[in-house]
Amino acid sequence: MYYQIHESISTINPQDRDPEKLTLGIISTEELERCYEQFGFSSLTVAECKQDSHPIHGSIDVYQDYLFGIMIGINASHITVVQDRIGIYIKHNLFLIVVIEDKDDSIRRKFNLALEHINIQKITMERLVFGFLERLISDDYQMLEKLENELSNYEERIVNRKLDKNFNLKITSLRKKLLLLDNYYEQLIVIGEELQENGIDLFNDSNLLYFRIFTDRVTRLNNNTRMLQDYSIHVREAYHALLDFNLNNVMKMFTVVTTIFLPLTLITSWYGMNFTTMPEITWKYGYLLVICLCILVAILCIIFFKKKKFLS
Repeated sequence: MYYQIHESISTINPQDRDPEKLTLGIISTEELERCYEQFGFSSLTVAECKQDSHPIHGSIDVYQDYLFGIMIGINASHITVVQDRIGIYIKHNLFLIVVIEDKDDSIRRKFNLALEHINIQKITMERLVFGFLERLISDDYQMLEKLENELSNYEERIVNRKLDKNFNLKITSLRKKLLLLDNYYEQLIVIGEELQENGIDLFNDSNLLYFRIFTDRVTRLNNNTRMLQDYSIHVREAYHALLDFNLNNVMKMFTVVTTIFLPLTLITSWYGMNFTTMPEITWKYGYLLVICLCILVAILCIIFFKKKKFLS
């Protein structure tokens, strides 16, 4: 779908495009194959759009009279499951988005939202590109806040010792999300900086401010993501510290029990020798004496450990 922007926004066919008017388009790779020669794009860029590889970082490269790049998109609701890929062409009065992979149709929704918020009276190429890029990150602040709350809840559960068997897997999954977001924002920063450089003078220097604003916003998001990565490390370390603490308590209990039974084992071994000269063997209260002695020793050990705070 192509849109010509002048005094209004109207849909057009690519062959009817007026090079002196702003044109915005969102098309598939099949449509790109049919029209790339008309727009003067290299066949290498078309081949790059059709590649099956999934690079982690996207970028924008400078060609003869246009900019082209592949961008990896992330859906805030399904960070690790649904990822999008789009190609971007920026030429004089032409901003073209090629949808390479968009399983949940999120790119087209964001494109339509950007189109709805266009101010026709003040529209420029820089505002047009900025409007779409800014729409890509419009929901990310809420997404990061949600991830922060999730980490905070995990930390509270650790403090309250309300853990489940899948706790470690959940922390690992959340850390993977943060890593993907970090890579995602890194590519957006690179793209924003490339647009600011304006290597082939596609943009008006006075309007490069929009790309600087976009880069600054993405940088703040990236900083927040890295802060959450550090926070997740702290939460994971607290989780392992709690596991170690619980293990130490178990080992301490086993040590105390073993220590209490050591003198009892000595007493029973002593009286288990059955020498005929042992006076307690023929004494009618000998059996009772050994029982009382064992109980006394056990009580004394427990009192000792209580005073030393080995037992809570």
